[in-house]
Amino acid sequence: MRVVDRFPRAVVEHDPVWIAMPDGTRLAAKIWMPVDAAADPVPAILEPIPYRRRDFTVERDALAHPWMAGHGYAVIRVDLRGSGDSDGVMEDEYLAQEQADGLAVLEWAAAQPWCSGRTGIYGISWGGFAGLQIAALRPPSLGAVVAVGHTHDRFAEDVHYKGGCLLTENPSWASWMFAYQARSPDPAIVGERWRSMWLERMARKPLTVPWMTHQARDAYWRHGSICEDWSAVQVPVLSVSGWVDGYVNPVFELLENAKAPVKALLGPWGHRYPHIGRPGPAIGFLQEVLRWWDRWLKDRPTGVEHDPALRTYVQAPYVPSPSADRRDGRWLAVPAWPAPGTVTRVLYPTDGRLAPDPGPADETVVLDRPVRTAFAAGRWLAFGDGPELPLDQAPDDSGQATFESRAMIEPMALLGRPELRVAVASDRPLAQLVARLCAVAPDGVVRRLSWGCLNLAHRDDPGSPAPLEPGRLYDVTIRLDGLGETVGIGERLRLVLSSSYWPLIWPSPEPVRLTVRLDRCRLALPTAPRGEACAFEEPEVSPPVARSLLSTPASVRSGDIGRDGRETVSVHDDHGRTRLPSVSLVKHVVSDETWRLIPGDPASAAYESTWRIAMAWDGGPAVETITRQTVTADASRFRVRSCLEAREHGTPVASFDWEDEIDRDVV
Repeated sequence: MRVVDRFPRAVVEHDPVWIAMPDGTRLAAKIWMPVDAAADPVPAILEPIPYRRRDFTVERDALAHPWMAGHGYAVIRVDLRGSGDSDGVMEDEYLAQEQADGLAVLEWAAAQPWCSGRTGIYGISWGGFAGLQIAALRPPSLGAVVAVGHTHDRFAEDVHYKGGCLLTENPSWASWMFAYQARSPDPAIVGERWRSMWLERMARKPLTVPWMTHQARDAYWRHGSICEDWSAVQVPVLSVSGWVDGYVNPVFELLENAKAPVKALLGPWGHRYPHIGRPGPAIGFLQEVLRWWDRWLKDRPTGVEHDPALRTYVQAPYVPSPSADRRDGRWLAVPAWPAPGTVTRVLYPTDGRLAPDPGPADETVVLDRPVRTAFAAGRWLAFGDGPELPLDQAPDDSGQATFESRAMIEPMALLGRPELRVAVASDRPLAQLVARLCAVAPDGVVRRLSWGCLNLAHRDDPGSPAPLEPGRLYDVTIRLDGLGETVGIGERLRLVLSSSYWPLIWPSPEPVRLTVRLDRCRLALPTAPRGEACAFEEPEVSPPVARSLLSTPASVRSGDIGRDGRETVSVHDDHGRTRLPSVSLVKHVVSDETWRLIPGDPASAAYESTWRIAMAWDGGPAVETITRQTVTADASRFRVRSCLEAREHGTPVASFDWEDEIDRDVV
């Protein structure tokens, strides 16, 4: 990574900048722009997120936004309504009000004397979602979007549900937001209002309940899902993700369905911007984004419209580990997607094998053993900087329905989304089917290449799920996650079928026995097309923000099996006590999460979290919040308990306790 401190145009920072919404609410923003922008106006780039510009994204922002400003843009980092120093209370994610605020910010920016009248939106995760959602409303100044780690479908491809199954990332992310939205605004910015704003935000009920209440793809999830009308987004989109990021599938969906011009980039990274991507290699992403903005916001002939549809990293075989600094592989340029001439390899599960031809008629396999996945599954949303990645799958595969190919005599590169067609019957009205695609090394170590799941009640329509008729055979399809992997010489492909996948998805209400008709099953594997190699510049960033690390960060993931057979997975994250001189703040975030289950007893599943966030300003208040959540369930209801305690200078100032029950609706 190359740190650059001199740019074509000198940069000035403005913070806070208050942007008034039509209803009088003020949003707090930080703006980086060329010092001479008033004399030589520039396009404006908006990044709208709720993660606090002054203290909790300041380190990340410092690496990118001054760099872009120095190349002739005004970058506007806005705290969403109800977050950071902005007015209001955040009621939920991706509300119509949030999108209306985004339109108002763009209109405000385009009218400023330092702006050329043209705008773009840039962001990862929430910011990527917001960029596409605002683009679908067609603001007149908007010329392009850069969306990283985004989605097109809030129900099917977000932290909440997958294949109609409840991801445990759903309550986990709700716990994260519960803790983060309870933080105090900066007293130096909002003045004496800080305490009343803080108390008002803490009184807001956590988002766990609405996110777990809507268990089908209803109007709640359709709102903000751009796949409801692919033609709504009309500006060019640069769509970006990484192979260990949970948001990999939307990249393929945009390539295949969007009506606007789309170029895509997929690397080995987790949920991070590619210039700081892990696992590496990181790339010169800011240079790529500059080419994008220069073409669509300044009409410069950078040639991005002639770039390959997809530039992707095809990973070489590796030994699975909980974290990784780098993955070996090669960059591949795919001119169009779907790639013409791509070969789909079809294999059939039969008699423990993945064979080129179907097995005998009426061959079946029974899935009735609770799957021990507690130690090897990793996390759905991996950031690449902790013990989050899948481990050796061999212990989890033991005793499950597995089917293996012959050892490879030459490498096989896979790129795209595998698809599994299955004929399955259940002895219960509610059941899940999980498929994992793995590679088995000659020494027996197993790495997970991809996986997919289906709540069988969602087999026909995720908007109108229906229970199964026990004993009836259903033909269903599972689309596994996108992958870019090489199966090496001597390795074997392995397909693993199971009826659960805890702790990544919440188990079915009752123990289930599934019968799979193998003669009606087929696995379609997308092989990588022939293409030319591509390369990127070395990552460039602007100078990092000054900080002092006062305690050492630590991240630990552990697993244990108790005497009663209960499996426990625990994750401890201490982000380190950090001083930020630029905002006169010392901050410290510590979280603990635990997942528990007795195999064979779905009612024993439990998720627990505790977050502690301390913030102390020089000469100002020292505040601390502690948030706790517990989620359990029986066959008919989920139960959620949420607790919040707040202290100022060690003295309790607020305490909240919520208890909720949520009916299970074919989940």
